[in-house]
Amino acid sequence: MTPTSTMSTIDRAAMLVGGALIVVGTVVLGLIETFVGNPSPVAVTTEAGEVIAAPTVSPEIRAGLIGLGLLVWGLYGVYRLAAPMGGETATAGTAQTAK
Repeated sequence: MTPTSTMSTIDRAAMLVGGALIVVGTVVLGLIETFVGNPSPVAVTTEAGEVIAAPTVSPEIRAGLIGLGLLVWGLYGVYRLAAPMGGETATAGTAQTAK
């Protein structure tokens, strides 16, 4: 892990955006579902199979937010692999010998 003093704007943005999407998708929407939603975790149905109670927040929305956060982190990982590290740019085999 790089120290925070050497992190670039892209490093901070990827951590913030990806982490925020995952936290909103899991913690925030989970708490909303817990306090506002149906007390039964199973969708309540009638004898005919009609759903009369559904989740407050659609599972597709939650999964989409979490997936988007993971996608941001994945793209950031690809960026870190492709971006040059910086530092010395000496190439192998160009060392000079002392005479």
